[in-house]
Amino acid sequence: MTLISNRKNTKLTARRVSTLLHLMAVVLLIFLGSCHEDDSPAPEQAHLKVKVKTQGDQYDAVHLEIQQLWTRTSAGGGKVVANKRVNILKIQTDSIIAGGYVPHGSLQEVMLKVAPTGNEIVIDDLSYALEMPQGEIIAVNIAADSKLFPNENHTLMLHINLSDFIQETAEGKFIINPNLPAVLD
Repeated sequence: MTLISNRKNTKLTARRVSTLLHLMAVVLLIFLGSCHEDDSPAPEQAHLKVKVKTQGDQYDAVHLEIQQLWTRTSAGGGKVVANKRVNILKIQTDSIIAGGYVPHGSLQEVMLKVAPTGNEIVIDDLSYALEMPQGEIIAVNIAADSKLFPNENHTLMLHINLSDFIQETAEGKFIINPNLPAVLD
C-alpha cells in the first residue's frame, strides 16, 4: 500500500498546529496571571473589625445567623463577610465576629445582614424563633461624625440591649428590632 503525501497540505497543517499552540500558551499565561490571589487591601482601604457587647440576662441564649456587614462611606461601599451563627450572650467583649477591608471616608451607613431563618432565643431550655418582619437587614446607628481612615484599623462595637433588641408580640412571637446602636473606635 502506498501513502500519498501532499507537501503543501503538511506545511499548512503544521502551521495551523503551531499557531494553535502559541494561542493556547498565551491564553494559559493570561489565565494563570489573573488567578494570582492577593489578600492585601486595595489602596486607601480601612480595616474594620466588628465586635458585640450585650446587656441583659432575660434569655438563656440568643443565636443569630450573621451573614454580612455592609458599609457606605464617602469613598464608596464595602462589605465584611461573617457567615457565622453566634450566641451573642457567650461572646467575649474582645471577640471579633467579622473583619475585613472597606472603603475609607465619612461613614454614612452601616447595615447588618442576618439570615432569614436560624435566629432564635432560648428561655428555660425552650427555643423560640426570632422573626424579622422588616426583612434580613438591621440598620446600625452610629454617630454622624464617624470616619474610617485609610490604612488604619477600626473597631465597630455593636451594643445590643436585649430589652430593646428583642420584643415579644401580643401573639407570643419574638421579633428583632431593625435598629441597633453602635460605636466606632
